[in-house]
Amino acid sequence: MWSLVVSLLGWLVVWTFWLFSTRNSHPTFLLSFIVTSSLVCAYAAAAYGNHLLLIPRLWTRGLHWQYVACLVTMMAIFTAFSLAIIRFSYTMICGPDTDPYGVYKHYAIDLFGMVVHVAGAALIVWFASRLRNAD
Repeated sequence: MWSLVVSLLGWLVVWTFWLFSTRNSHPTFLLSFIVTSSLVCAYAAAAYGNHLLLIPRLWTRGLHWQYVACLVTMMAIFTAFSLAIIRFSYTMICGPDTDPYGVYKHYAIDLFGMVVHVAGAALIVWFASRLRNAD
């Protein structure tokens, strides 16, 4: 239980960092709030899915290719879902996007962010388990 509370606080710190770091990169603070919330929730969900579902069911059983395929698929779907929320919100707040390739660019950027955050969470979990086992 303590690990879950600490991890949720960690995600809250990530959310706060990104909200205040990117607030001037969006046309409105509301849109910045929606973008940050959507992405950080997707990143956290993928990280929890990785550690609570995929690693125990696939990686630890030696099903490495299946693990990678499921992880990539999960990250791609969560990114797409998050981007759908962002695009809908942007259209409602600011009107249609004038960049015809905007959805592709933003999907690539957000998927890269997904990979970085899930990998970062994996490193933190690995490091924390090493510290816990050292005691």
